[in-house]
Amino acid sequence: MRVAIAVWNDRVSPVFDTSGRLLVLEVEQDAVRDRRVVEMGADTFPAQRAQRLTDLGVNVLICGAISRVLEGFVSAVGITVIPWVSGPVEGVVRAYLLKRLSASRWRMPGCRGRWRHRHAAGPRDPRGT
Repeated sequence: MRVAIAVWNDRVSPVFDTSGRLLVLEVEQDAVRDRRVVEMGADTFPAQRAQRLTDLGVNVLICGAISRVLEGFVSAVGITVIPWVSGPVEGVVRAYLLKRLSASRWRMPGCRGRWRHRHAAGPRDPRGT
């Protein structure tokens, strides 16, 4: 499974729509097998961002805020979106692997209630809940 995290200065990027970098993780059996940083380009259109994630083979996107339009494009290509995440990237990676990403400490400030997790195809990823 490939997991992408929008990053900015070693933290989850506050807004995926303008995020210029992704940390792409290859996850197998609850462990990171490979990782690389990929440049996204901050000025791409929503459909281009979704296509870039598809080209990278991403299954799950972890990000901060994301517009409904972009979330719709990403979900439409079958990628599970785990939005409203905040914190240091390495802490978020550990929380995801331990299935503890839904803890309130990883929620963006001002985010109340249940997180939205949307996807178009495939089973719901339990790591975000």
